[in-house]
Amino acid sequence: MNREQAKKIHKHLLDAAAAFRRAEAAIVDVGDDGRKLFAEPLVTAVFHLRFKLLRLIYNQFPDLEPPGPPATIDSTLRWEDVSLPPSVLETDLYRVIFSVMKSRWQKVAMVLYRAVERVEKEEALAAPVDFEAFAARIQALVEADLLEAQGNLQIWGHSEVRLKDRSVN
Repeated sequence: MNREQAKKIHKHLLDAAAAFRRAEAAIVDVGDDGRKLFAEPLVTAVFHLRFKLLRLIYNQFPDLEPPGPPATIDSTLRWEDVSLPPSVLETDLYRVIFSVMKSRWQKVAMVLYRAVERVEKEEALAAPVDFEAFAARIQALVEADLLEAQGNLQIWGHSEVRLKDRSVN
């Protein structure tokens, strides 16, 4: 791919990213049923667009990558500050988190989405738990050396987690 081809593809991918943002806003207006129906495929598509397709272009033509603001903190909540509903135990979150973890690196945002989706879709917990509580628990699991992480876990889209490789111990 030459520079002109890359610029043309880049423009189309940025147009697609803008369309995805409009779709996300429209899905929010649909309500819970729409979010449940569209959320996972949309998150997957946005993930591939931002972290796979655009990255291919930026790796070959770094000057095409727009300067952007630094990544923002998604949550500063610490596990010790989490207040779970009375019907939800710490081990319940542990079970849900480990049910969506993989041995390969995954964006924290994707793990959080899958954990919350599991709770909503499969009624895996007796009461709903939000993204921030799951994120705080993941951070605690990393600190307890039960999960591996790279990046700042408070910035969900720019950090990754995976199951701890127990074979090296």
